[in-house]
Amino acid sequence: MNSSLIKNHFILNQKKRNQFCSSLLGDWEVLALPTEKDESYRKFPISSIDWNELGFDPKLKNDHYEGQTDDSANPLVSEDTLDVILNLVKHHLPKDYFTYVSVLFAREIQIVVCEDGTNDVYRSLLGDDARSLVRIFYVPRGYTSQIKLYTETKHDTERLHLQTIFDVFVSEGDSHVEILDEENCDEDLIQFRSVLVLTKENASVKLHHFPFGGFRSKLFLHSHLLGKGAEVTIDGVSALSKRNLKDLDMEMIHHADHTTSKISYKTIVTDRSHHIFTGNLIIPPNLKKVVAHQESFNLSLNKKARAEANPKLEVLAEDVSCTHGATVGDIDEEQYFYLLSRGLSPEESKSLLVTAFYGETIQRIGFSDQIKEGLESTIHGLLVGGK
Repeated sequence: MNSSLIKNHFILNQKKRNQFCSSLLGDWEVLALPTEKDESYRKFPISSIDWNELGFDPKLKNDHYEGQTDDSANPLVSEDTLDVILNLVKHHLPKDYFTYVSVLFAREIQIVVCEDGTNDVYRSLLGDDARSLVRIFYVPRGYTSQIKLYTETKHDTERLHLQTIFDVFVSEGDSHVEILDEENCDEDLIQFRSVLVLTKENASVKLHHFPFGGFRSKLFLHSHLLGKGAEVTIDGVSALSKRNLKDLDMEMIHHADHTTSKISYKTIVTDRSHHIFTGNLIIPPNLKKVVAHQESFNLSLNKKARAEANPKLEVLAEDVSCTHGATVGDIDEEQYFYLLSRGLSPEESKSLLVTAFYGETIQRIGFSDQIKEGLESTIHGLLVGGK
């Protein structure tokens, strides 16, 4: 397992980790391995997974976090700040079985303090063993930060293997952060990942999610708008081929007045791939001046490929503005035949329409042209072949 992080990161020391993990054991003991009877997993084929093949015992409940890190001081934030971060994470920790697996089974908990400017975080996970990863990204008050998060998985054999990841983004008041989250997974990976976004007063978060590869993937993204004036925008593109299945649950939970959220996600499926998108919006009673928008666009390039969109809204307040929309369809035949009539080949026409579908999302990213071109090239290669 290789890791390359720029400056301003540290590993949570043994004392703090023991305190944090011990406080979770009560919930962990009552959590059960999910099945298709659970609403969040009803379309994910979890009962077909051979846990022995993956080298993981889902019934194991001992304290794997013991003895994994040293007792050195945490050098980049004060003890009080660290306690606030960990208590905030604990309070909003998703009650999902595999989130707890990540925290309790990971070799270490990484904490990255994100400075002004661009923070590059690269992680390469190698080998066939079941593995867990936990990362907490902390943006201090008033900072303007970009986080380029790139996670790559490789393995040694052709057998299936397991990975669980828990990522947390904590944005203090008046901070502004843009996150580019790119995954490149090998074709035999089964992944369970949970992302937690915690945004305080007058802070803004933009998260761009681009997952590539893998065999089976379940993602939970929980975003909590905790302070007045908080803004969160989530977008991205899933490009699926072969027999890849991705099941995404994205949730926006508003806790304060004058908060704004938006989910805008695009999916392209081909071959026999299957994509499931579920968007959840929760606005409790008595909140004022809340604006929320949710949209999901899905494009199918093969009759045997499937894409599903499931918008869900739980809006209990009155002084709000909420919209949602979803589309699932094939390439527009009228546009396709128009391009053919202009002299383009079928392959060129298809490539142009696919590029137009996802291109707008990539252009919204505030990173370099080189990074955006790399994303376009990866998507293009997965769906219509290399340029």
